[in-house]
This record gives sequence, structure tokens and C-alpha cells, in this order.
Amino acid sequence: MSKDATGDEQQFQEAFPQILKVQDPPAEKIKPLHPHLPQPPALLLMISPIRTGKSTIISNLLLNSHFYGQDYFDEVMCISPTIYNDKTSRFLKKAFDCYDGYDDAIITDLINKQEAYADNDNLEERPEVAVVLDDILGTIRREANVNHLASRFRHYGIRLLLMSSQNYRSVSPVIRSNATNMIIGSPFPNTKELGKIAEEIGDQFGGADNFLKIYYLATPERYDFLYLDLQSNPPLAYHNFEKVIAHGGQHREEGAEAPVGALANPEVPKKDMVREANKEAKKMKPKKK
Repeated sequence: MSKDATGDEQQFQEAFPQILKVQDPPAEKIKPLHPHLPQPPALLLMISPIRTGKSTIISNLLLNSHFYGQDYFDEVMCISPTIYNDKTSRFLKKAFDCYDGYDDAIITDLINKQEAYADNDNLEERPEVAVVLDDILGTIRREANVNHLASRFRHYGIRLLLMSSQNYRSVSPVIRSNATNMIIGSPFPNTKELGKIAEEIGDQFGGADNFLKIYYLATPERYDFLYLDLQSNPPLAYHNFEKVIAHGGQHREEGAEAPVGALANPEVPKKDMVREANKEAKKMKPKKK
């Protein structure tokens, strides 16, 4: 150190560099929500054939106070080609901003509006938004803005991104890989399409065959659905939003390791549920020629 250094310079040179804590962002608003529902921020992917109650589920999620209800999100946007002629969706049309066709400009405008709050350091004032894209994924370009949105929705203050499709593989890989929750409707007449879902999701629940058993356990009646919480660790499978019927991942029960995809403790005995599920699985498999 130079003899000519002043007292301030000497103090600076002798001090060691310290890592300081980065200031926390504004705390997110916490609102009461039933634990069985997708916990925001969430990307809920619905795969459900025609006439399986999909519109009814969406309406309940956004309008029924036992779910999110009309007051949970600051803004809700619905994009659906049938929004103006589907009687089931007529209350959604009255309550929220709705569009009957997809355009990249709709998503771009939303992103720009949400980013303006971040640019002005007003994140605490940024609206919490829900975006619903109903039955449009098979009709849009792979490079559409909505595919980019699937991986960045949290960054824009979108608390719920709900996407629905009748065909699983028509959903881009980006959306599928970013889904935090899934609903698979019933009845599912296309066994090949159901098999595609089982192939991709099944490893989280003990393999494709075991996943199909869980699906049939979850959907004994028309309009029942299998709901998957993929955010949970281990992932959970529900009959509707009502009860857990299976655990994925490496689930342990009473200190002993249970098989991946282990059934939970439902009201019906496990052996009876497995027997019935196996029967249903055999019925649904295509016959060999």
C-alpha cells in the first residue's frame, strides 16, 4: 500500500468485499383458496373430449365462490371460438373480457400492459390476471405468442393460465412441459389419444399402465375427471377436486417405501379399486385382429 494513501483510501483498501442481500420483490397478495385447487401461479392444462363438461368446469372455476370465483383475480381474459354461442359459457361472457378468436396482438397487449408496472417499479399495483384459452391450441401457429407465454406467464403477473384442448399432441411441447396442473376429462372414447397422455405423464405415476388404472379410478361416472397436481411433491392424482386417489413420485407410507403411483387411502378398499380398474382397462384396450 502506498505511503501517500489517504485515510479513506486506506480504509477502502483494507475492507474486504461483502455480498449484500438483494432487496426482496413486493410480497404477492395471499388470498384464501382451497388446497385441492391449482395454486397460483399455475398453468392448468385441460385435455377433454367434446361434451365432457369442460365449459362447466371452467365456469365453476372462475364464477363459483367455492373455487376462485369472480373476486379472486383482478382481471380475467377468455379466448374461445364458442364463447358467444355456447350457452354454458354465457355467464363468463357477461363477467369477463372475452374474444371469439385468437390473435397474437391480444397476448402482446396484455404483456405490454403488465410489463409497464415492472418498468415503473409499481409491481405491487400490477393486476393479478387469469387467462383462459379454450379449444384454440390446435388452430394456432407453433410460434404464436401464447407458446412463449406458457414459459413466462409468472413473469407477467399472470396467476392462472388455463389452456384446453381436445387433442393432447396438438398442444405444443412448451405448454405440455410447463403445465403445473392437468385435468383429463371423461368419457374418453379415443383410447389412442388417452394412451399418448399415459405415455408422457405415466412415468410420474408408476408407468403408462398404472396411469391408466388411476385414470379409470378417477372417472367412474360420466363427467368425472382425473385432476393432477404436478406442483406437489410427490405429484398427486385426484378424483375430480374431491379426494386424492394416488400418489406419484417416491411416496412413502407408514415408514415403508410404497410403489411409484401408489394408491391413496380412498373410501373403497384398494384391492376392489384395482380389480375394477383392471376390468375397465381391458375394456378400453383395442382388440387385436
